[in-house]
This record gives sequence, structure tokens and C-alpha cells, in this order.
Amino acid sequence: MRAITRRAIGVAVGVGSFTAAVSMAGVGVAQAHGGGDGKCDRAGIEHSVDGGQTWTRDGRMDGDKVPTVVKVRLTGDRIGDKCSYNVSLASYSAEGPKWENSGTQAFLGWATTTLSNKNREATLDVSQWAPECFGQIDLYGNGTKYDGSSPSAALPHYPNSATPTNLITAWNGGQECQQSPSPSPSPSDETTSPTTPTTSPGTDTPSTSPGTDTPSASPSTDTPSPSGSPTTSAPAVGDSSSPSPSAGSTAPPTGTPSVPPADSSGNLAETGGNGTQTATFAAGGAVLLIAGGAAVFFTRRRHSRAH
Repeated sequence: MRAITRRAIGVAVGVGSFTAAVSMAGVGVAQAHGGGDGKCDRAGIEHSVDGGQTWTRDGRMDGDKVPTVVKVRLTGDRIGDKCSYNVSLASYSAEGPKWENSGTQAFLGWATTTLSNKNREATLDVSQWAPECFGQIDLYGNGTKYDGSSPSAALPHYPNSATPTNLITAWNGGQECQQSPSPSPSPSDETTSPTTPTTSPGTDTPSTSPGTDTPSASPSTDTPSPSGSPTTSAPAVGDSSSPSPSAGSTAPPTGTPSVPPADSSGNLAETGGNGTQTATFAAGGAVLLIAGGAAVFFTRRRHSRAH
């Protein structure tokens, strides 16, 4: 009888300890979600500006056409079910066709999406916010609106603000805005019509008696009309044009064909766990440990009474 009791005690204590160990192991497994190795890594990405006919990973978008509609898709097979990736497309106006002479930029509009293993492809469209003249289009891997509303959302500006961050690809270009024609001067009221000499009232015109030579009019000395003073080719007021920096002085920002995971993409696996599941496992282990302890207590008490 004593052997059976001791064996039961040992089984209870062993089961409790095993359950506690399983509980901790279960917590660890619950926390390790995301990618195939338990975390969400950067994911490969490519884009298309022709509706998906041609896909590329080029870090710059060239051409005269403004790329206001861009398709994006994730690449690769190792994308965890819990991982997500924010991708955004932003449109800006600029003062020049290149990054180094883009000058002051203004935010026009943006579109953003979230890609995942179940939603690997999307279309971003900023056509309604296309720059009318010089402009910049940025495709980048986060969900921040870089509109200048805060220091963390600063507008792009050469050379001290290379935003947006996590750049995938970018475009600079466009044409100079057409200047509105200045109004033509209205015709002057003083028209150049032939003038007829008039005689002042009360002045007799000298008559010429016969045989008397008419005095010839006093020779008019043609005084040269004052010509304008010699003009110099002075720059027009407000013309502050200066040679733009050489194209090769500073390379424009170039994107990379990968994006970081979003903050809410399951990276909790690295810093925390699922509180409900943790409590469930811990409670189960505690119940079995208490049951084992109770069995030991009552067995010892019964044994002491028998003696």
C-alpha cells in the first residue's frame, strides 16, 4: 500500500513538473510567429508603370511620362502569414526637373496600401494629384505621409532632406509652367497725325508787296532729336537665374528592391507574447502542481495517523 501511495505521489509531482515545462515551451512557441524563422524580415518588391506588363526592380523611374499609377507586388516565398508591409506613392511639385535643382517642393497627394502573404499585389494611383509642371514621384516602403506636417514627416528637399525613407524608386522631371502672356500695351491717345500750322489769333500774316522778294524763312537749324542714351544690357529686375548645379554633382536618391515589415506585422514575437495563451498554460501547470502537492500532504497525514 505504501509503495502504491509513494508511486502515486511521484506520478503527480512528475506530471506537474512536466506540465510546467510544457507550459513554458508553449509560451515560447506562441511568441515565435511571423516569418519562417519566427520573425518578419525585409521582403523583396518590384513595381510596374505599364499596368503589369513589365516588372522591374530599378531604383529610378525615367521617362517624360509622369508615373502616377504604379503597380507593386511582393517577391519571394519566405513571407510569414503574420507579416505585413506598407507601401506608399507620393506626388510633389518642384522647381526643377532634377533632384539637385528641385528646389522647394510641395506635397500634392499620396496613396498607400498594405501588402501581405494573402495580398501580395496592389495598385497605387495618384493621378488626381499629378504635378502640372516640374515634379517628383516617390514610391517607398512605409505608411508615413511626408507632407511637412512634423519633423518626422519632413518634405523632400535637396540637399538636406532625402525623404521619404525606405525608398523603392523615384521619378523627377516635368516641364516648366507656361508663363501667362503679359497684356499688350493699349494704343496711345496721342496718334502721330500730320499737324497743320496754326496762326495765333491777332497776328497778321505779313503780306508781300509786288516786286518785293518774299523774305525766305529763316533757315531752320535741324537740332538733332535727343536720342536715348546708349542702353546697356543690364539684367532685368528679378532675374536671379544662376547656373544650376551640374548633373553629376550629387546623385539623386536611388531606391532598393526590398521593404521593411510594418510595425504591426507580428514582430511582437521578438519582444513579447500572447498574454491569454501564457496565462492558460501557466494556470494549467499550477493546477497540476497544486494537485500533486495536496496528494503528498494528505498521504503524509494519513501515514502519521496510522502510526
